[in-house]
Amino acid sequence: MKDREFLLLVCLVSLTLIFSNFSLFIKSIASSSFLQPPLKQAAQQLKLDEFRQSEQAFWNQIKEINLDQSSPPTEVATVNPVTIPPQQKTIASPNPQPSKTPVSSPQKPITSPHTQLSKIPVSTPAQKPVSLPPKPKPTVEKPYTRFLFVGDSIMFDLGVKLQSNLRKTHQINHTKLDYKVSSGLNRIDYYNWYNRTTTLIKSYKPDVVVILFGGNDGQDIIDQNGRYQRLLSKGWEQAYQDRVERYAKLLSASPVRKVYWVGQPMSRKPRYNQIFTVLNKIYQNVSQAHPKIKYISTWDTFTSGGKYLAVVADKSGKRRSVKINDGVHFTSHGANIISEVVLDQMKKDKIIALKSQPSKTSPESPSKTPPATAK
Repeated sequence: MKDREFLLLVCLVSLTLIFSNFSLFIKSIASSSFLQPPLKQAAQQLKLDEFRQSEQAFWNQIKEINLDQSSPPTEVATVNPVTIPPQQKTIASPNPQPSKTPVSSPQKPITSPHTQLSKIPVSTPAQKPVSLPPKPKPTVEKPYTRFLFVGDSIMFDLGVKLQSNLRKTHQINHTKLDYKVSSGLNRIDYYNWYNRTTTLIKSYKPDVVVILFGGNDGQDIIDQNGRYQRLLSKGWEQAYQDRVERYAKLLSASPVRKVYWVGQPMSRKPRYNQIFTVLNKIYQNVSQAHPKIKYISTWDTFTSGGKYLAVVADKSGKRRSVKINDGVHFTSHGANIISEVVLDQMKKDKIIALKSQPSKTSPESPSKTPPATAK
């Protein structure tokens, strides 16, 4: 009696386990080598039906995904769709007998899940246009309109002609001539050109300054240490160069845009030529150290073959004397020739226009400015 109850209990437990996981039981039977072929084929058929049901549930879930409500797509690499032929999808039965249940429809090929995912639109982030820096506008140089002429009495002769030629030929009317007789950079105890030039630049605000010194500087000098230096000695040359350097620094540090330092032309007196040779060398050397200052040599203007000429032709071909009897000061004709040399340099530097129409004046109304006389 007890054996029957035990056997009954075992059967009940076995049936309970079988029905709780029937699919696992069928799979185990199908893989058993002791099962008869009909039962084994039935187990394989149940296994295939279960696979179809799980596959159909997967595709139903894919179809239910709402892509419009999904989060914004990110950049992903898409996979080319691979179509799996129906023959590869069919699971062959171990029994050679044909199955009555169709495995797949040949009219609608089954595609891999990667095929559906590759159809999801992928958007790349919008590239911002590269903003190039604005092209710098070409700087238009302000014209040179205000001219200042400073120096001794020789500058007076030259300055008058420069003013006249700038007004008539280049229509430049803002000019100022400031000179002092018997002055220079030697005797600053007599006339201080450092202070005077600073005052002129602040008050007149010139664009261009033209300088001419040297006619009165051929004398002994007191250097910056208060020591007496004889004319044309090494100590004298150094002391005078210090004066010129100080004046050049003053001009370079000022708002003046361009400075022309005019050298002395050859004289008919050997004494002046000996002094002017040393002075011109100092003017040239100092000017080269200051980019704002241009040295203009006039040494050969009144020469021919290295010899002084008392009569020289201007650009129009008119021949007249160029200096008065002292051999230093210009005549009106000589001052006009030196002014042409200065203006030609200004044209090369584009300070004034290369070509300008002369101002129109009627014969009945001559110019109010009288011609300058030699001093």
